[in-house]
Amino acid sequence: MLNAHAILKELSFERIAGSAGERRAARIIEGHLRDLGIKYKVEPFTLQGFDTGTASVSCGGTKFPAHPFGLTKNHDIAGELAFVEDGEVVTKNKGAYRGKVVLTYTYTRPLSLMLKSAGIKALIAIGQPLREAPSWSYRQKTFSQGYVPSVTVTYEDGIRLSRLDGKPVRISIRQASGRRVAHNIVADITGSRPDDNLTIACGHYDGVARSPGSSDNAGGTVALIKLAEHFRRNRPRRDLRIIFFSGEELGLRGSFSYVKKHRAEVRKRAGLVVNLDVAGDELGTNSMIVLGSNRLLGFADGVTRELGRPFRAALDIYSSDCMPFAAHEVPSVNLSRWGGKPSCFIHTPGDGVGGTSERGLAPVIDAAQNLLSRVLNAGIYPVDREIDKTLREKIERYLYGSLVEKPKLEWTPEYQR
Repeated sequence: MLNAHAILKELSFERIAGSAGERRAARIIEGHLRDLGIKYKVEPFTLQGFDTGTASVSCGGTKFPAHPFGLTKNHDIAGELAFVEDGEVVTKNKGAYRGKVVLTYTYTRPLSLMLKSAGIKALIAIGQPLREAPSWSYRQKTFSQGYVPSVTVTYEDGIRLSRLDGKPVRISIRQASGRRVAHNIVADITGSRPDDNLTIACGHYDGVARSPGSSDNAGGTVALIKLAEHFRRNRPRRDLRIIFFSGEELGLRGSFSYVKKHRAEVRKRAGLVVNLDVAGDELGTNSMIVLGSNRLLGFADGVTRELGRPFRAALDIYSSDCMPFAAHEVPSVNLSRWGGKPSCFIHTPGDGVGGTSERGLAPVIDAAQNLLSRVLNAGIYPVDREIDKTLREKIERYLYGSLVEKPKLEWTPEYQR
């Protein structure tokens, strides 16, 4: 039996999509699949990628360490610092901060999409208390069409900088960005009595800059390897496809690429996606987000309770690799574990092995295995291919924000932009 926590330790290093770290992680995953005797294929795709890079902010005679947003080129910027605690003020007061270097504590994706049109010269985003500066990235299309140079700083340095409102400020960014090749790893376990239903278990193995990504998402990656081990030894009646996606942290690039490439099969065969994203916290809270129907929510919640492991279940969208499938009305069950030390430091260098354990990985692994066993071996496929109407506008808005363009959907759009 594979030791899940030992594999998590193997995978706990920086794994930016399209980087040498991603390729190193792919070799580890492929090695375990080969050892299990599971056939797999690697599907490359292109994306805008980057190296980690460095940055600094100089103001009031002090040089503050900073971290550049992913997908930012080399820049040297000088301007006037404008502290705006709530970034919504920038979006509402259009043009009021033209030519300024904005410092804000509430960076949001909608804010990033309007910075250029608002004439902002540069952005400094403040991180959360007691954490290192977070690692964030621009969307692919934003990088291609034009972006505002941006960096992150720690909460403590953000306070110091906020007191220098109106002072001259300089930002230096050094980062290499451009077209890279990333890789999805697709493994198939053929059912013993297959019908046309295809069930997909997936998760992303890429990470963000500077972070070992132990909970996000080495934990989910390990869980997929354990599922491969279980179903290799306990062959199900129906086909199971296990997909290790890359590029999730850069806007779900791997899963968008996969769904586009396999669109006909997804529309014809895919019945359910079980997505594993964030796992491993020694102490934490188990979460189940069902992007589907209330009927699926009741089924998945009930099956999970059989194990005696409580999951907080809800019907909603989930920001991960389930979303490209949702555009084709393929429902998903998204399992995760939050609230411990590693996930509290998510997207920072603090998301490390310390605070993770075999016990912390077990709830997500066990819940996914039990749910998939029920679905794959049921006399009648138990999942209806439907998504509750109350979620459709949320899906449309999310996909627009992720793609920065109108998404292609299986239903008539309710959200017009």
